[in-house]
Amino acid sequence: MPSPRAWWNVARLPAALVACAVVAFAISTRARASMITPVPVAPAAEVAQPSWVFFRDRGDLAKPGPARDAALAEASRRISPRAMIRRAKAARERDRIAPKGAVATDPLVGDQDLGPDPTYVAAVSARGGVIRTRSRWLNAVSVDASSEALERIGALPFVAGIRPVACESRDEAAATEAEFNAGPSYLQIDMLHVPEVHAMGLHGEGILVCVLDSGFELDHESLRQLEVRGVRDFVNGDNDPSYDPRTDLPTQSVHGTAVLSTIGGYAPGKLIGPAYRADYLLGMTERVGSERPVEEDFWCAGVEWAEAEGADLLTSSLTYHAWYRWRDLDGGTAVSTRAANLARSNGLLIVNAIGNEGQREGSIGAPADAPGAISVGAVNGIGNLAGFSSVGPTYDRRVKPDVVAPGVAVLTAVARTRDAYARVNGTSFSTPLVAGCVALIMERHPDWGPEMVRDALTMSASRAERPDTRFGWGVVNAREAVLYPLIEGVVTDFHTREPLEGATVRWEPAGSVDSLDAAAGDSPPRGSVETDSAGAYVIPSLPRGSFKITISKTGYFDADAGPYDVPPNLGDANVALRYREK
Repeated sequence: MPSPRAWWNVARLPAALVACAVVAFAISTRARASMITPVPVAPAAEVAQPSWVFFRDRGDLAKPGPARDAALAEASRRISPRAMIRRAKAARERDRIAPKGAVATDPLVGDQDLGPDPTYVAAVSARGGVIRTRSRWLNAVSVDASSEALERIGALPFVAGIRPVACESRDEAAATEAEFNAGPSYLQIDMLHVPEVHAMGLHGEGILVCVLDSGFELDHESLRQLEVRGVRDFVNGDNDPSYDPRTDLPTQSVHGTAVLSTIGGYAPGKLIGPAYRADYLLGMTERVGSERPVEEDFWCAGVEWAEAEGADLLTSSLTYHAWYRWRDLDGGTAVSTRAANLARSNGLLIVNAIGNEGQREGSIGAPADAPGAISVGAVNGIGNLAGFSSVGPTYDRRVKPDVVAPGVAVLTAVARTRDAYARVNGTSFSTPLVAGCVALIMERHPDWGPEMVRDALTMSASRAERPDTRFGWGVVNAREAVLYPLIEGVVTDFHTREPLEGATVRWEPAGSVDSLDAAAGDSPPRGSVETDSAGAYVIPSLPRGSFKITISKTGYFDADAGPYDVPPNLGDANVALRYREK
């Protein structure tokens, strides 16, 4: 169940700020049809319980024959070409890191793309289950059903199990003005070294990002430039994820709009997100309110929709805390966790908030416990862990969060205003900042699969050499992540210690180099760069292996350095040249 705990501090920027109630608990990428199809829900009796019904098998669709062939063909048509390309990339990466001698057997389209057997679904419905959603990936349906109906459903021979959908309790507290100086959004992205990556010409171009949240308003000045490729409201079963006064509380779209502006906002001089030129899919999976069922099934539906639409990346600031206990957070029990793992196996990388439950051991929520998700904690402006930020480990003792980012006084857009901004707190906002950095890595390395992207993000972070269950691998460094793995340093005069501009730095293998890791746009095994006016040089995106460098400059003796192993080497290859006397 999502945690209701949140810290929203709102400042008037400009003076016409709308007072609004906000939920800032941790909420966390095109085909012709979603892989989970929302079904209109009939009014349920008071005793109805939202539950997942899992099936033992795929029924007739599991048997070789015309019916299965037709279903697989239909699934192939439903999944976009972009999604198939991404799945193939993930499959190649899995084959490359598989144990020696292992045989690759995973098809790009398989059982997980087939819906639950229609006869199974009909039987569930006939026994009193009002179908909410159907999940291909989980081979399950979520239903509204009374206790008696659930008993009848559970007795069906093809039902493997029934699990209640989580319930939540949220207190809608009115947002209050904070004493934070409005300021620009520069500080929150500068801490992650995003401006340096923007200066390289990377802004998220060509990356399709899905945001799942509570709703979105796109008429704010910072969001009008967004390229939106698809929208879906999984709560109400339509294609309008904005505020609807007929069905929604006034604050329905506040949280989602703030999250979206954090990753993709663009209002020069006010707010700039890390990936403001990416393309976006926007899915509404949450209804704000109190004592309402959490739509974890809608979240799963959103993930499957995003994957089929060809999204590269999904950012989600939703976590389930109160329903699940620590023993459930083992990376494979929670429904949303299982969906996140399946998404990553198809090449869709999910960045998810770890939650705002504070720093007690194991306060992490689902699906942040998923091995297939990058979970994000929050730090303040000087790098200290925010008091509200949840921590690991997972129940099976894995390190979580993966990374941390600014989550205190983050500048965001205010929904249903033209130009108002607010300073807010929560892992809900550190998460889209990290997702924006991931989009920049993906743009720089279009041939990388999820594993390499995660390696680059974590191994270039501030605590990569000493990860723990509070900070994970540390504060993200977008510059080093997009250049990862790299060798960099400064060339100076041996006697004067002054930097030497125009020195030539050549590199070549000093041992074995894994050429399979060298993507089309990566640096070649041999090459050269020149130092800048500060004597600095960078050799970026090297394939894995061992390298040595040779530095030369007219009037100086050549110097050799290394060997350097990459990864993990991230620089500090400083060299001083001796002057060649005449």
